[in-house]
Amino acid sequence: MKIKTALLSVFNKEGILELAKELAKHNVEILSSGGTAKYLKSNNIAVTEISEYTGFNEVFDGRVKTLHPKIHAGILARGALDQEELQKLGAKKIDLVVVNLYPFADEVAKDDASENSIIEKIDIGGPAMLRAAAKNFHHTVVLCQPNQYDQIDINGVTTEQSKELASEVFSITSDYDLDVSNWFYGNALQQETKKLRYGENPHQEGFLSTGQDAPIDFINPIQGKEISYNNVSDALAAWACVNEFHEPSVCIVKHTNPCGVASSTNILEAYNKAFQTDPTSAFGGVIACNAKVDAACAEKMINNQFIEVLVAPEYQDDALKILLQKPNIRVLKSKNVKTDPYENKMIHGIGLVQSTDLEDFSKLNLNFVTENAPNKDNIEDLIFAMKVAKHAKSNAIVLAKNKMTLGIGAGQMSRVVSTKIAFMKAEEEGLKVEGCVLASDAFFPFRDNIDLAAKKGVAHIIQPGGSKKDEEVIKAADENNLTMTLTGIRHFKH
Repeated sequence: MKIKTALLSVFNKEGILELAKELAKHNVEILSSGGTAKYLKSNNIAVTEISEYTGFNEVFDGRVKTLHPKIHAGILARGALDQEELQKLGAKKIDLVVVNLYPFADEVAKDDASENSIIEKIDIGGPAMLRAAAKNFHHTVVLCQPNQYDQIDINGVTTEQSKELASEVFSITSDYDLDVSNWFYGNALQQETKKLRYGENPHQEGFLSTGQDAPIDFINPIQGKEISYNNVSDALAAWACVNEFHEPSVCIVKHTNPCGVASSTNILEAYNKAFQTDPTSAFGGVIACNAKVDAACAEKMINNQFIEVLVAPEYQDDALKILLQKPNIRVLKSKNVKTDPYENKMIHGIGLVQSTDLEDFSKLNLNFVTENAPNKDNIEDLIFAMKVAKHAKSNAIVLAKNKMTLGIGAGQMSRVVSTKIAFMKAEEEGLKVEGCVLASDAFFPFRDNIDLAAKKGVAHIIQPGGSKKDEEVIKAADENNLTMTLTGIRHFKH
């Protein structure tokens, strides 16, 4: 495709003068509008203003200027096929369209932006011209970003290159429309993408995409080594778990599974209790706190274990000074944001979307199905344990007492094996399970878990229920003098 006529209409003037000079050197006729035309004329570039070409002046303070049949016919004309009709319209074939869009997201980000100023940055004519040119890539070349200006040969552009340039248009306009849609819905807009050192493993590529509503600021760490893919995954898992609790709480995560969780009257005590659950797994773990980290807690943490990532909403100044003694620890700040109501994942090109498990535990309709019932303190421990189980990979079993995990069994194909692992972990650390509670993320298919729990000293069990053998399982609890509470809500996590 040889370029004879070009339309230039840009908000971002970077590189446009140099491009216009190159077009003029090759005797390309330039159509332009508004600020772009004024800018080019002031630099001695000959242009035909769009209003002059169409015979239609801009109206509504520039809201309507390029939405005209002579413009879009010139962009969409299919060569010889449409030449006769184009001539009847008195229009020219437009071979090159150079357009970039109003900076909508930048306007939204301004502290002094008003609803009116934001609305006026919703580009209408720009996306229309870009999409028209991209659709007609066999006959029209389109440039939508300044870094593309030096990529074309004005004497001739191949169809393959034109198609490649067109593909970028639909990516740009799609993102633009998503920003506008998010603003109308009241969602955060801008996403920042960062290349990570690698993915889960060194042979895999990794990227981080994060927006203004991210619960953790991964882009601006307080200190530490470069953030890794696994750091992000584990930090989000720890943050989600610890924010289930209102009291000062700590969650230690390894490979996205909690290995120690506790609530207490202060963060230091919560950390001490969480660490006791599984000191071995806590080594090289990710720690999330739901309250300010003070100097005493920071001192204890760095002297107690190797830490990959520490997440908290606030840090005392003295705590930050102490953490600097271990400069490799990635110290991150969490934000007080609502959990996204939807979550998604891509698996082999297939997208899965579901509403997030945001069940309000304070509103659960607990069903006490055994002869004995738990008291108020027992119920608090049962809810605590179930909150942790919700964040462990299925099949998940959690042992807890006094708002401290004693053992966690997760990610097993058999529920009874997860139960055995939970007790094994407690026994390895010398933690007494007599009188503790046990939470299961899903129903018990057989009574074997109940008999094992009773033998080990469990006093109270909480589970969703819903098994065909619920009656047999409840009977086993009664035979072993346990209490059993059904929630009616399953918490599978894969």
